[in-house]
Amino acid sequence: MFKRTLACALFAITGHVYAADIQVTTLVDEDKDDAVCSLREAVFFLNNRTEEQYKNGYKGCGDKDSSSTIILKRDQEYKLNSPIKIKAAMTISTQASTDFNDRKRGLNNATISVTGQHRLFDIDNGSVEDALVVVNLKDLNLQGASTQIDNNGGLILNREDLRIEYSRLINGHASKGGAIYNAGILSNTQKTAGKLSILNSIFQNNKAEQGAVIYSEMPRYLISHSVIRDNEGVAGTDGALLYVQTGFSDETIGNSLGNRDSGIRNSTIFHNKGGFVANIREGMILNNLTMIKNAAGLYLNSIDRVVVEDGKDNVYPSAYVSNSIIVENGTQNCVAASNDTTIVQSNLTTIECDRNSTDRLPNFMIGNNKLIAGGVNDEGICDAPPADGLLCPYKIPKDQMLGFFKPRLLTSYTKLSDSLIVNKGRIYSDGTSFSLASCERTDQRGINRTGYNELCDLGAIELVVDRSNIPIAGQDILFKEIAKFSISESLADGELLDPATCEKILGKRSDGQAWRYGCLEVVQNQTPSKGTLTLDQDGNVTYIPHSNWHGADMFKMRIITTTTRFNDASSNYIEIPTNIVQEPKNNFQSKTVNVSGGSVGLGAILMLFGLMGLRRFKS
Repeated sequence: MFKRTLACALFAITGHVYAADIQVTTLVDEDKDDAVCSLREAVFFLNNRTEEQYKNGYKGCGDKDSSSTIILKRDQEYKLNSPIKIKAAMTISTQASTDFNDRKRGLNNATISVTGQHRLFDIDNGSVEDALVVVNLKDLNLQGASTQIDNNGGLILNREDLRIEYSRLINGHASKGGAIYNAGILSNTQKTAGKLSILNSIFQNNKAEQGAVIYSEMPRYLISHSVIRDNEGVAGTDGALLYVQTGFSDETIGNSLGNRDSGIRNSTIFHNKGGFVANIREGMILNNLTMIKNAAGLYLNSIDRVVVEDGKDNVYPSAYVSNSIIVENGTQNCVAASNDTTIVQSNLTTIECDRNSTDRLPNFMIGNNKLIAGGVNDEGICDAPPADGLLCPYKIPKDQMLGFFKPRLLTSYTKLSDSLIVNKGRIYSDGTSFSLASCERTDQRGINRTGYNELCDLGAIELVVDRSNIPIAGQDILFKEIAKFSISESLADGELLDPATCEKILGKRSDGQAWRYGCLEVVQNQTPSKGTLTLDQDGNVTYIPHSNWHGADMFKMRIITTTTRFNDASSNYIEIPTNIVQEPKNNFQSKTVNVSGGSVGLGAILMLFGLMGLRRFKS
């Protein structure tokens, strides 16, 4: 019974392995009858598989048992000679990593690019009444033409339910919709309209006169946990990078707000040029964004919705901008149409965005505070404490696809509430029926936001102290070597305190020595110290052994960071387990046994053991 249960469990876990996904076996964009399968042929098969003549496949692609998933090879480029038409439900994805628990999604994507002046995909089944076809694009780099194409949608024209994950949309260039043109306006005669969902992806270097990133005929797009940077629109109210042509009607606004399926959440938006970042229309929610250093901010253009309740017309807001960092976007972070009623609350911003009455949640003004601490052109290494700057420069962590601006807790703060960012957002309703300013459950990285009180951090990133996820530090070295490694990934979203701040909060050291960066303490686990350790303010560790000892030096580094210094005294420190292993160089070389297949190989050794066993048996 146990074996049967185990077999069933293993089948459930690994069942996806047996799915008959369609493997694209050539990089060439072709449609000819041969033994290989191109991307174009694979899509054609899925578009037409319900027809009798294609039930057993199409020109080397698929058969009656095939799934609706098309697999491309990692790190390969597929150049298209013309757009591919997608009319049926399908998934196009890069081959998954074979590594267990792979954490590098997006780093080895297949690339789909153009050879001429055209887009990549036309996604439209031709019906405005049938249910939308779900199309998934996963782990792909979508790359457009270097100059403007004649049609709308530099990379994609969408009229269905398009979902994009862990992908790069780059170099799209069109008059409308530099990356994506999302078509369709809901009406009595047109029952469906295109819908977009973008997750863990990046839009970069796209251009258009309207909607350099997305042009959507209705606000049926949702971007989350993503990065939008270096795109270029046109100045003016119609040149927004994320442009919506028509807002929802009073009858449909409520559904959109309730479902929270239109707008932008948990994303970083910076260094975009030309126009506004977005024009805000009815039914949209922008929440937990870090939107800085763009040519212009938001163009607010939504009006109140009228809801008939108990025979009376009640008026409610129809769009929200909340819990975000919206500063240093040209000369104005917000510009509003004359009849706009968008709710802009609980943001770090400037006076032109502070448009709400006193019964709303307050915005926080940045004033003269410095925004970015260090870096070059807002990217790179963060200036160390006690340097000013509310955010660290944009940085992409090792082995990850997307970067971010990390908030900072300055050493000049005397209490946590001095921060303009940390714990200034709202998780729960403020007790009224009109607030939709609840914080997102996770931040851009997918890390859970705080749940212990009703406050969270403004912007895309939540400062989190996770002591359960501190890896073992250290290094293996040989005699006469020096160990050098970094603990920067173990600082729990904080920065090492400088010695002056350590003395300020802890007083002078009892041994009369000066404090080291991070208020460093070294606690030996089992043996006395076998070396000398130094730590710089960037988290780089240098360990010099006292002598050529053979074995391990095991200890804990106890440090205080900018994110832990406001904790109670019992949890000021982060403890980083550290192991240094030292041994002599191994110069031993066997001259008699060669297990790699020489005159006395592995087979001979096994035969020798067999003879020994035989002799023992006979004796």
